[in-house]
Amino acid sequence: QTLEDLEILVVDDGSTDGSTEIVREFSERYPERLKAYFKDNAGQASARNYALQYAKGEYIGFVDSDDWVDSSMYEVMLAFAQKEMLDIVVCNLDDHFSNGKVIAYDTNHAKNKFMQTPSACNKLFSKNLIGNQTFMDGIWYEDFNFTTKLLMKTECIGYCAEFFYHCHSRTVSTMNNHNSPKNLDIIVAVDDILDFARRNFLYDKYEKDIEYIVLEHVLITTINRVARQKHP
Repeated sequence: QTLEDLEILVVDDGSTDGSTEIVREFSERYPERLKAYFKDNAGQASARNYALQYAKGEYIGFVDSDDWVDSSMYEVMLAFAQKEMLDIVVCNLDDHFSNGKVIAYDTNHAKNKFMQTPSACNKLFSKNLIGNQTFMDGIWYEDFNFTTKLLMKTECIGYCAEFFYHCHSRTVSTMNNHNSPKNLDIIVAVDDILDFARRNFLYDKYEKDIEYIVLEHVLITTINRVARQKHP
């Protein structure tokens, strides 16, 4: 990254593919810049929550292990956040498939803040906004749950036109699967968002948006994903 004042936290969540040696090598070469943590495998949410407790930065971003970002991503987004005093900065992203196909997602033209990809990875969050919030452990759609609750907490959100974040879309990824029971985790994630809105007296403010969230993420996206699956 071109941003020099950058803290990189790498959590090795029980990898078995040789990643551990690579992580150790880089942490030894750049001890002031890269902090390495090693733990038993417990999933993506557990790894992110583990890192959050050690993060010291004013802003926090997330990068999945098989994705990549442009070298100027965090310098540009941080400068934007600090200049405009933003709680969240969102950049555009694209999916790269093994057949060479690329699908781009333009976040700048969403009609409201909930009509965008719920990924946590194309965003920069103020650490103060995150507070003690964590990712729901043990379920799918933890990104959607985490991001939606943070979007509810603030209107100080800015958008970058650049396609900084690049997703490696694999046929075995969480969103390309044939696991119907785990897809139903979306209901758990939505129920938790509803509880969050009620606890924080945000339900009335976002009632129509919550209706959209249920329709889009439960009744359209997830049900269609399950319907396309091949079953024995």
